[in-house]
Amino acid sequence: MTEYIFTSNEMMAADQLAIKNGISSQSLMHNAGEAVLKNLPLDHNGIVLIICGPGNNGGDGYVVAGLLSNLGVTVEVVSLEFGKIPSKDNQFYKNKLDQLIFKKKPSDLSNYEYVVDALFGTGLSRNLSDEINDLINDINSADLDVYSIDVPTGINSDTGKVHGAAFKSKKTVTFFNKKLCHYLLPGRQYCGEIVVEDIGISKNVIKKIMPKIKKNEPSLWIDQFPFPISSDHKYSRGMLVINTGPKYQTGAARLAGRSALRVGAGAVTMVCDEETAEILEPQISVELLSVIKEKNDFQRLLKDKRVSSVLIGPGNGVNDETKARTLMALAFVDNCVIDADAITCFENNPTELFIDTYPHTILTPHEGEFKRLFGEDIASMNDKVLRCIEAAKLAGSIILLKGADTVIANPNGNVVINSSEAPYLATAGSGDVLAGIIASLVGENKMKAFDAACAGAYIHSKLGEMIGPGLIAEDLIDNIPLMIKKLQSYANDSK
Repeated sequence: MTEYIFTSNEMMAADQLAIKNGISSQSLMHNAGEAVLKNLPLDHNGIVLIICGPGNNGGDGYVVAGLLSNLGVTVEVVSLEFGKIPSKDNQFYKNKLDQLIFKKKPSDLSNYEYVVDALFGTGLSRNLSDEINDLINDINSADLDVYSIDVPTGINSDTGKVHGAAFKSKKTVTFFNKKLCHYLLPGRQYCGEIVVEDIGISKNVIKKIMPKIKKNEPSLWIDQFPFPISSDHKYSRGMLVINTGPKYQTGAARLAGRSALRVGAGAVTMVCDEETAEILEPQISVELLSVIKEKNDFQRLLKDKRVSSVLIGPGNGVNDETKARTLMALAFVDNCVIDADAITCFENNPTELFIDTYPHTILTPHEGEFKRLFGEDIASMNDKVLRCIEAAKLAGSIILLKGADTVIANPNGNVVINSSEAPYLATAGSGDVLAGIIASLVGENKMKAFDAACAGAYIHSKLGEMIGPGLIAEDLIDNIPLMIKKLQSYANDSK
């Protein structure tokens, strides 16, 4: 089942549709409070501190305060309204708490068992005041467990940006659907365990909201995955052409080629000059070599009808030859993956690349390459999703912006976020393996480009999570067969 990721406006629309369908706003708030209560520890005799703001998030906090008090838990409430008029539902539930202890500031923090953060939720889009920053820093320093409602205070729910300080939550309880900050860095690092609770909003509202941002899961693309069939031969499974670099820089291309073969490319042809061939040939086994003696040799290779895709960039060097071969690949082959040096080649004249890219071209920059290609105006945007969409529109192609929160966007504004808990992927050669995986999946009679980019990112990140400590790029390649078996099992179960 497709898992959508909501913006703050989309979540607001979901609330309004639920209300329109007969659930009162007060009932939604009460349901939210009960959902939070399910996630709080109750087996203690200490005091619980609840910090409430003036909006609906604060109203959820007041509901939690009343429910805890009814259970005999000692509660203290800090109500921070910043001179604003509280929302109607917020005031309704606050008025029910006359018997509770309200404080302007928390007393000695050592008195408390834990904190419930109900200050801002999804509404924060500005820097916090010094007073709030100090409060957050004091609570973080006190090593108190914080349970945040919807979004840890200090985090922009749409971008993951930290607006000053932010609570480092033990658990974040959100409602109906996860929000962007639950996936995007740095916000994700502050959320702790993220729990999604049902508060009575029907899933049918998703059809009316039509969100465009999705979590990367096999359900999005598994029906296109090119599992081999008995009638296949090596060329029906696709021939990938990979441009290699100078003779002492072939490692990146070799990693990409081997990963492509493991994922399912029927044949991989490595393109190099005669000098490089002498070094490269002893280091490969099943990959093919195509030695380029004249410029027209590369063009002739690209015209071979068996070629399903081309990968340009890994270890190629930032030079005129790499640039020329990139443009030639785009001219003669529909499915091209442009990575690494092939991206940097165009930093001084990006338009030269963009006039030859297509909606099915895949660009796979890391943050540095992204900035070099798309410039400061786009690269400096705090919103990674918007940044990626704007880049995709400018390039007229698919952008896979690498990171622990990889974002994949196409020019139509469709976005998939691949969230990974695999820090060990930050190692030399990891990106080359990713490029090879994607390039092997895309092509005629294979996967559409956007789906291939999503599938490649998923396989790559799940391999990183599976292998864990000590991971080097070669480990990713060696474990690809196991991942393909898991995907095959998933495909069979989903039929």
